[in-house]
Amino acid sequence: MIPGCISGQYTKEQAQISLDALADWASVCFHQIKMVDIDADAQRILLENGEWIEYDVLSLDIGSTSRGLDTPGVSTFAIPTRPIDLLVDRVQSKLESNGSSKGSSERIHEEEMVQIVVVGGGAAGIELAMGLSNRFDAAVKEDIRQLQVTLLVSGNELLAHESEACQHALENVLDELKIRVEYGCRVQSMNADDLHLDDGRKMAYTHCIWAAGASAHSLSTQIRNAGISVNREGWVEVGPSLQSISHNNVFAAGDCATIVGLKDLESSDEKSSPPKAGVYAVRSGPVLIENISRYLKEQEMVPFDPQDDFLKLINCGDGTALGFRFGLPLRGKWVWELKDEIDQGFMNLFREEYLPDLSKEGGGGELDARTAQYDEYVRDPLRLNAEEACTLIMRRDDNVDFQQAWGVLREMMSDEDYKNEVLSFAEIRLH
Repeated sequence: MIPGCISGQYTKEQAQISLDALADWASVCFHQIKMVDIDADAQRILLENGEWIEYDVLSLDIGSTSRGLDTPGVSTFAIPTRPIDLLVDRVQSKLESNGSSKGSSERIHEEEMVQIVVVGGGAAGIELAMGLSNRFDAAVKEDIRQLQVTLLVSGNELLAHESEACQHALENVLDELKIRVEYGCRVQSMNADDLHLDDGRKMAYTHCIWAAGASAHSLSTQIRNAGISVNREGWVEVGPSLQSISHNNVFAAGDCATIVGLKDLESSDEKSSPPKAGVYAVRSGPVLIENISRYLKEQEMVPFDPQDDFLKLINCGDGTALGFRFGLPLRGKWVWELKDEIDQGFMNLFREEYLPDLSKEGGGGELDARTAQYDEYVRDPLRLNAEEACTLIMRRDDNVDFQQAWGVLREMMSDEDYKNEVLSFAEIRLH
C-alpha cells in the first residue's frame, strides 16, 4: 500500500498495523527497541539499552534493508525505500517544501524542471515511479513547471520473468505516464545535484528514490557470529519448516530468510527459495505460527510450500492498476479495486476494531485453522464459461465487477482445464 500512500490514495496510518494494540490484544509483551546481538548458546538476545532477554524459542522476522546504501553519496542524498515509514515522511516533506531540493529550505526556481529519478527496476521501483509521477504532477502543474520521472534499470528489460505481453503492457503504462526508462544503468556515486553512472554519464536530479532491491541487515553479522547458519548474502538459512538449519529453536521468515531444501509437495522436485516479495512473507506467517507451537509441544513440523506464481498487482497511481497472472496482462479500474480489496482486507485482520473478543467463550475460534490462508477460496458453482471469462478479465472499462473478475482468476487457479480453456481464448485476443 506504500505506493498508494505516495500517490495520495492512502494515508500513512491506513498502511500501518498498530503493534501496541495488537500485542495488548494477544497478551504479548512488546518492546519497541532494537536487538543488537545474540548469544545462541545461552539462548538470549541483547537490546540496545543493554538489557538481555532470554528465550526458549527465537523467531527472526527482521525483513531487509535497501541494497547499495554504501554507494558513495547515497545515504546522504537519496531517499531509500526502507524503512518504509521514513520513505513516506520524506516524500511528503519534499511536496510540502514546494519541490525543495535535498530537503533544505531553498526552493527550486519556477523555470526549473522537477527531475525525479527512481533507482531500481523491480516492482517496487516501478510502482513508486508511477505513484510519484501522479502525486508530483498536480503539484508541479500549480507551479507551471515541468516534471520528468526517470526509472533507472540495471538490466536490459523490466520484469524479465514476465511474459512478452505483460512486459509490453507495462511499457505502455509507463509511456502513458511519460516515465522515461533508462536501461543498463548502475550508479557509481551521487552528490547533491547529479547521479554518476558507471558508463561515465551524469544524470541531474531534484529527487532520488533508492529502490535497488533487498539486502540483509547488518545484524546478520551478529547472527552469524552467534553460530546460527547464515549464507554469504546475509540471509538466515532455514528449512521448509522455517526452522534454522543449525538451531532447532530458532525460526526465521520473510525477507531475512532463505529456505534450504525446499521441495514441491506434489512432485518432490527441488525448488528455489522464493524471491524477496511481501506475498511470501504473508503466506509464511500461518506456517511459522503453527511450527513454533508444534516445537513447544514437541510435535512434527509442517512444511511451507510457497506457490510458484502469484497474482502481481502494480498500482499505477491514477485509479487503475496493472495485473499479471498466467502470462496475461490485466489493466483497469477493476484491477485497482481488486488490489485495494485484497490489501484492505488483509489490514483489517489486524485492526483493533476487527480483532475477535478472546474473553468470550469460543472467541478465538476463527484463529484455529492456523495454516489456512486468509484469502482461501470457496469455489463458485455459477462460474462463467471460458469465453465469457476471458472477455471479462481482459476488459479495461470502468464497468467491470472486480469481484466477478476475481472469481474467474481464482477458478483458473483451482482448475487447470478451465484455466487452459480461458487462456486459449486470451491467446487469440492477444494476437
